[in-house]
Amino acid sequence: MEVITKSDAAAEQRVLIIESIAEMRFLLKSLMVSLGYEKIDFEISDQSAIKRIQAIKYDIILSDFNADNKINGQQILEATRKHYNLDHPVIFMMITADRAYESVVSILEYQPDCYLVKPFTPAAFHRRLKRVVKQRTVFDLAHQARKQKDYITLERVAKAIIKHYPQYASQCLRVIGESIYQRGEYQSASAHYAKVLQRNHELAWAHFGMAQCHIKLNQLKQAIETLEQTIELNQYFFSAYDLLVDLYLELNQPKEAQEIIIKALLVSPRSYERSLRLGRISIDLEDWLTAEQALSKAIRSSKDNNSDTPALYYDYLKTITELIENDIEAPRLIEKFHRALTRLRKIGQNNPEVVTNSFRLEVQNLLARGLQKDAVKAWHTWGRRISMEEAEPLTPHQEITLKKMLGLRF
Repeated sequence: MEVITKSDAAAEQRVLIIESIAEMRFLLKSLMVSLGYEKIDFEISDQSAIKRIQAIKYDIILSDFNADNKINGQQILEATRKHYNLDHPVIFMMITADRAYESVVSILEYQPDCYLVKPFTPAAFHRRLKRVVKQRTVFDLAHQARKQKDYITLERVAKAIIKHYPQYASQCLRVIGESIYQRGEYQSASAHYAKVLQRNHELAWAHFGMAQCHIKLNQLKQAIETLEQTIELNQYFFSAYDLLVDLYLELNQPKEAQEIIIKALLVSPRSYERSLRLGRISIDLEDWLTAEQALSKAIRSSKDNNSDTPALYYDYLKTITELIENDIEAPRLIEKFHRALTRLRKIGQNNPEVVTNSFRLEVQNLLARGLQKDAVKAWHTWGRRISMEEAEPLTPHQEITLKKMLGLRF
């Protein structure tokens, strides 16, 4: 029988359990308490969990793969890795009833430190968690060196870990490449990744590291080819999509950048950042239908992740007006415009600049729809708000331009 031992250090560590089923939350809490963990928080939805992760630094996160029907645990993991970055080595355990997860977890860019497939026994949970805690201890000096940006020490520590713990060779080779790259030794880093790929050509992270080196060495054609190869090997390697978009935009090829983001969103459709970026690139391309669809998706996500900003609504309202002006059909455009305008005014009700911008967007939309009288009515309401100092005043040039559009005397 396995003996469960409690750790004094565990009592000081913070744990977050993300699980929508009450019975499973109770089970996970009891398992963690049996190991000595006391500071345990709960979330039952993914979006609220992401908010909490952004506000508090946790040491261990236990997440159901399908915590609710909005997003999944894999996206919580991506948000966690990006927010905590590399200086806070949080342990992330994925818990899933989906046995197919076992077949894809090894190729994911953002991998959990460990995972368990339901149903599992308490003994299996304890073994898995203890194993990853031990691994985190082994890499503790490496995490400290990374946090201090001491990349020479980071490389030395990684090489020492390979010598004493050969089972961690792949992780260490990745760390060594990172340390060389961060020191600005791009030729040496490229040679390191090439050597790794000679042993295993299927390692997407090594192809991605090689692409980063190509960019630093101004080998942009090779970088594009290598990033495309990275994505071909691993459709879940989202940093490769993002870097390829950056590269295409730098080369003034926005259409190609748009196509890459669309591919990424087919794999991960609930990404707020990529939906927003697709919307703004599509605006630059005057692809108003794609822009409306992308920004609408970004708005739906933004309300739950603290990204509900006026700038997002400016872009969306402008896009709807452009669709109307260009006679491009899309469902419920007027309804969407009014709903977004109402939301913009709510989040910017105490900001005179936002109030003025909201009226400008409303007037432009009414004129695009041929509603001249309604546009003039909105103009007069706008003027009253300015006189009450609730809206930002217009410059003389702006006022003349708008009066011309409205057919008013000036």
